[in-house]
Amino acid sequence: MAIIPSEEINNIRNSANIVDIISSYINLEPRGKNFFGICPFHDDHTPSLSVSPDKQIYTCFVCGASGNVFTFVQHFENTDFPEAVKIVADKIGYNLKYDVKKNNPNKKYYDLLDLANKYFINNLNSNLGKEAREYLINKRKLSDSIIDEFKIGLSITDNSLSKLLINKGYSPKEIVSVSLASDSEKGLYDLFRGRITFPICDDKGNIVAFSARIYNEVSENKYINSKESFIFKKGNILFNYDKCKTEVSKSRSVIICEGQMDAIRIYSSGIKNVCATMGTALTKEHISLLKKLNSKVILVMDNDDAGEKATLANGEELIKNNIETLVVRLSGEKDPDSYILKYGVDSFKDAIKSAITFFDFKIGVLKKNRNLKKSDELADYINKVIEELNKSDDEVLRAVTINNIASTYDIDKSLLESKLSDIKPLKSVKVVQKPKKKTGRFQKAAEAILYIMMNNPKYIKRYQKELNYFPERKYKLIANDILAFTKINGTFNLADFITYINDFDYKDDILDIINKFDNLANLEIDFDSFLSIIREWITEKQIEELKEELKNETDINRKEEINDLIINLKRGSEE
Repeated sequence: MAIIPSEEINNIRNSANIVDIISSYINLEPRGKNFFGICPFHDDHTPSLSVSPDKQIYTCFVCGASGNVFTFVQHFENTDFPEAVKIVADKIGYNLKYDVKKNNPNKKYYDLLDLANKYFINNLNSNLGKEAREYLINKRKLSDSIIDEFKIGLSITDNSLSKLLINKGYSPKEIVSVSLASDSEKGLYDLFRGRITFPICDDKGNIVAFSARIYNEVSENKYINSKESFIFKKGNILFNYDKCKTEVSKSRSVIICEGQMDAIRIYSSGIKNVCATMGTALTKEHISLLKKLNSKVILVMDNDDAGEKATLANGEELIKNNIETLVVRLSGEKDPDSYILKYGVDSFKDAIKSAITFFDFKIGVLKKNRNLKKSDELADYINKVIEELNKSDDEVLRAVTINNIASTYDIDKSLLESKLSDIKPLKSVKVVQKPKKKTGRFQKAAEAILYIMMNNPKYIKRYQKELNYFPERKYKLIANDILAFTKINGTFNLADFITYINDFDYKDDILDIINKFDNLANLEIDFDSFLSIIREWITEKQIEELKEELKNETDINRKEEINDLIINLKRGSEE
């Protein structure tokens, strides 16, 4: 992995607007000179994350998270610093000419699967793949460009893949561990033989598994999928997530469907903000991936009872995680793949435009199989609707729904309102706050001086001229690094300094100082007072050291000298 020069990193940081980058992950609203949003680093329910366009830093006043644009991306994406730099560079269109990929312990297996996929692609493009390619183009209506973009391939009807991989130095155990073959008495047996292959990638674009489909024979199993392994867990993967991220950032919406072919069909129709769950319910890992997209979700599950149940379950999970959720229920065909082939992409686009809220979908489900002309069934339906309303803190939604029910079914509005529970105020929600360290008078003054130095370079010179020392090692190191950074760069920039200290052991101490003082105004007017407090601290330290020396001193003359020094120091501090 190449080391990115600090000059290149600073160029990227200076070219990136922190508000724009963080806005691609969470919603920010202007408030005064800063922007505020829900902090993604703790269970936040009120906007506690402040983003400063002037300083190009962010600070959460609840959990203490703070830093610059790279720090935010690093923590949000749960990645290392070089990768965070690369992500920011990509977002602003900066051509970073350095390989930032870290040495992944699974790289050998990614390479193994990538080699297998290249072999499958080569098969599909050879004479052996003529029939399979015709099937994809003529029967599945996939274009050559889509076949190439999704790296669709073919596993031929022998064990040639296993032989190739063995010849390339991979062991049978490694080949079997990623579901490319099974082990038998006669040796390795290619798992996907005679099937069209679809690679499955993780969120970084690494191939981690395959799905393989029959095309020229009858079989009980149309599809065979890789078994779960140490690099492939269905609950961690959303098919096509790696491709759809860029488009989602533009459209601010992501379509979720069930199967790979549904996602491929939608994508091939020009609607590229789509990914698929591959038949599983949304997991907490899926939710984490979707939160990174900072967009609304449009659920387009299969048009059957199972798809309806999946919509309900997935929608509940999304709403619980504060993700805006819409629902599309296609009619006339089971899934998006067959729907688009039958009715066309324009009809599908219209369905997406007409998506309903998840709440309205739930209300519609509650009406199913009920005869609302019967009093008991109508009463049960209305009670169920009110149960759903009591889960929501949206006052407008509650009011609109109650008004609709009252007018539609001629029921007293006040009776319906009496059945609504009170909305709990947001302040009753518990949040995990970062424990605040108790800071003594001297430590507080030291931190205030450091904060002022980091926010106004002219005080760096004053520190050098009038103090240039802290009695405590931690503060001394931070001050020295501020001086070193200024000397190297000719000036001081807080956002760049955060990058500079990224690997330092006491980085968190510096971020804590920024967090602690960032919302305090006019701190600089007390700079002289803070200097006086530190001088007092230095004197106290000197007196303590002299007293300790006095305890161990046996020479009478030296004892007198020490006593005189202590007296003079005390007098000096009192003047």
